[in-house]
Amino acid sequence: MSLPLLEIPGDLYEGLISDLAKSGRGVKESGAFLLGSIDADRRCVTSYLMYDKVAPQSSRQHAYVAFTAEEMARAWEHCYAVGLQVVADVHTHPFGPAQSASDRAHPIVSVAGHVALIVPNFAERSSEPWDLGVHVFGGCGKWRSLFRREAAEAILLT
Repeated sequence: MSLPLLEIPGDLYEGLISDLAKSGRGVKESGAFLLGSIDADRRCVTSYLMYDKVAPQSSRQHAYVAFTAEEMARAWEHCYAVGLQVVADVHTHPFGPAQSASDRAHPIVSVAGHVALIVPNFAERSSEPWDLGVHVFGGCGKWRSLFRREAAEAILLT
């Protein structure tokens, strides 16, 4: 890979991982929309919006990530209000960083090129970029998944 897919300030990344762990409490999936700007192939993350904020009811009812149409609309309204766009999404899994069948079938943002990160172990253990799954949606149900070295190269902590 020639360029990183995502650029994230290191302190923002650390806060995100901490918030994901707190949200899931080691017993359920948690997640966030990564917000910022997209310029050509570069996605710069400047903030994040926890799923708990836009989907508090769903977050309490499910052990996995699920949204209603109204909750998704809240996320987009937030983006319009702050002048940012969703550049990627992230959620946790209980074990490894691979996508589930549901993840593959139901991308949070179903636009080719969208990046979805998966943090293993409910974000409770070391979650360096090397540990994550980086999944790039290709459209028409196709994904490209990056692990270990490729995942670390895809995420630039600044």
